[in-house]
Amino acid sequence: MSVVTRSLVRLYPDAFRERWGSMVEDEARGAGWKSWPNLIAGIVDMWLHPAHWPTDSSAQRQRRVATMGITVALAAWFLSHLAAEQAGPLPTDGVREQVTHGCTTLLLLGIALVAPRPRPTLRAAITLLGWALRRLAVPTLLGTTVVLLVHGGVEADASPPTLRTAVLAAWWISLGLGAIQIPRIFTGVGADAVVPPGTDRLRAGVWILAGASATGGATTFGSRSPVPGSTRSASASAWACCC
Repeated sequence: MSVVTRSLVRLYPDAFRERWGSMVEDEARGAGWKSWPNLIAGIVDMWLHPAHWPTDSSAQRQRRVATMGITVALAAWFLSHLAAEQAGPLPTDGVREQVTHGCTTLLLLGIALVAPRPRPTLRAAITLLGWALRRLAVPTLLGTTVVLLVHGGVEADASPPTLRTAVLAAWWISLGLGAIQIPRIFTGVGADAVVPPGTDRLRAGVWILAGASATGGATTFGSRSPVPGSTRSASASAWACCC
């Protein structure tokens, strides 16, 4: 099995791989590179539909509901920001930015509510830290490098087009990887390190995540008309996110 195929299979949720991973690997090995589109489609489908994951307890069912809320909210956050910064000029008045920051705050609050609670033990802390380092090391390093470059003198208008494109691409890749890896942390950590959220906390968190996603999307796509004298290019707008 090729490195690409093996990497794609590893992107499936842990619960899915534990039950059906060997079967997926056998099918992918037989089809070769032709299996890649189906693997990618399956990965997206599984993460957006945790109800299909195998479960053996109510705690696992609560965890998959939390994962679905986090995954959908992060995907909506990433796509709305990408559309806002790349699709064309946007108004630069403070209203949209305040609403965007408010939605981000709600998103973080919702994630905090639905995320499994760490057990108060040293072993649990070490386990969580290890998972976070493995999953978030690459996007954190990539994003930090971009921020350092921008603050170090790389400017959106003055820099060579190739460098500017590379920096912007690295920034969005780091955000995309972060949005992918955060749900994987919650699904990968075992019950010996975390406790799933209670029903009330889970319900409140999911509603907050849904509200943040809906408000953020409405704000982004509802402010597409540029205001004369108060617009900026998509490149400069995206560049400002790195600062």
